Amino acid sequence: MTFRLQIIYLLLSTLFFSSPVKHSKEHPLKLTSSEIKYDAKTKTMKMECKVFIDDFAPVINSSLFLRVRNSEITDNDKIENQSYFREKYRIFVNNRKLPLHFKNYKVHAQENVLSIEFSENRVSLKKGDEIYIENELLFDEFYYQQSNWVTLRIPPFLPQYSFESKIEKFAYSHKL
Repeated sequence: MTFRLQIIYLLLSTLFFSSPVKHSKEHPLKLTSSEIKYDAKTKTMKMECKVFIDDFAPVINSSLFLRVRNSEITDNDKIENQSYFREKYRIFVNNRKLPLHFKNYKVHAQENVLSIEFSENRVSLKKGDEIYIENELLFDEFYYQQSNWVTLRIPPFLPQYSFESKIEKFAYSHKL
């Protein structure tokens, strides 16, 4: 191979095998997972979401990453996170938006995962009601790489159903 071809090969290799996407060295998957559960006895609905810490924290606040990893989340961090979820994750029942208020955080530093649990919302579901969910978490940061998995558990109407929220289709609607 001539010197000129070697240079071209090296440049092309560098171009194709280096990624401009942030955080790609930590993990190539850009994924969130959430579960929305309805308890027919107490007539409450609650949501829990799991996100990769190194993807989520910089979106909220550049210094949040270290505080989350050390389980030192401040009240201001909670307010910023709640504000982000209010804008990017919405649950409606019959066109009424359910508020998402933080209840608890669990840091799984070994797995690089942050679990965020939200307080229950009182809601009485019946046949014919409509559930509408919009999940736009981290699409602004990772675009087409991002995927958000949502599991719904709404017995007896929907014992278990999962859907994927992608940038081109981030909403889901279901009539009970």
